[in-house]
Amino acid sequence: MPHTHHGPATAVSDHTDDALRRQARHIVTTLDLHDVELAPDLVHALLRAGFGIQADTPTGGALTGGVEIRSCPEHYGPGSLLVSWAPHEMAYTPLDPRVTHVEGLMTCALLDSVRALGFRAKRLGASYSVQVQPWGSGATD
Repeated sequence: MPHTHHGPATAVSDHTDDALRRQARHIVTTLDLHDVELAPDLVHALLRAGFGIQADTPTGGALTGGVEIRSCPEHYGPGSLLVSWAPHEMAYTPLDPRVTHVEGLMTCALLDSVRALGFRAKRLGASYSVQVQPWGSGATD
């Protein structure tokens, strides 16, 4: 899947924050997440915190690292998003077992970061994904 990398953000002034909000809206549109209520705030918060976010592009491109955000309503309900580390494509060519170990550690850090940014989140079992949930949902942490 082709991706482009957005971010990272630096110190945020009002003007920069407006630019980050526009960038967040663009990413939400590019990822077709406009129907997920928490998507704009999550993307904006991640950009402000310095995370790069991968987004599909019609022209293609390499995996550049950062986080990947996707919706999976058929499995996790509407309103939830899955966030995971998306290492640079070179991390998988060839696959080095150290990469998967680091990915596990980074998933724990991503979970802590998303929670610190004020979002309700949980790790999906042994996977490398974090489920971000709306606060009013009945899902457990």
